[in-house]
Amino acid sequence: MLEVAARRADKQGVTNIETRVCSADDLPFDDASFDSVSVRFGYMFFPDVAKATAEFARVLKPGGRVCSSVWVNPEANPWTSIVMQAIATEVVLAPPDPKGPNMFRCAAPGYVSALYRAAGLLDVAEWDVGTELVTTSPRQYWEMVSEHVSPAVAALEHVDEATRERIAATVIANVSAYEKDGKVRTPGVARCIVGTKSE
Repeated sequence: MLEVAARRADKQGVTNIETRVCSADDLPFDDASFDSVSVRFGYMFFPDVAKATAEFARVLKPGGRVCSSVWVNPEANPWTSIVMQAIATEVVLAPPDPKGPNMFRCAAPGYVSALYRAAGLLDVAEWDVGTELVTTSPRQYWEMVSEHVSPAVAALEHVDEATRERIAATVIANVSAYEKDGKVRTPGVARCIVGTKSE
């Protein structure tokens, strides 16, 4: 992702950018280094969410803001639950560790807001946002989610070709319910959370 970001910045002539791989819970930056911190669908995968939040607050300048997005519960996110339900008809899936990294770990209302407040952030607010995964066909939906949705990718690594084809057929049939006007628009719901460091 960082290579893509750097390449796009270069293509657009943006030169005041630096990319760096680092751990969210041990950021290699000085205190009060940034005007803002943005975490797009990454919070749920941090090994230690409280420590990461404390690090975000530490590197913020006074008055700086943290904004993150997470997924709400699976029932509100057919774009991912369709494929996982189809896989579950063929494969025994271990339930995710509720305290460990997983896609819906931060789904509960107030979960990330509480982390923000514990890290000393103020004016914390959260709101839900409707989303859509738009593909050109049910087949393209299957190809996308089976290659890019991490729980699906992990589960499909261990199935034989015949099982994979049965799962694909189920997914394609079920996601077809969202096909309209030449597009498949599979809905979802994300939650955005924002907080501000005190002046």
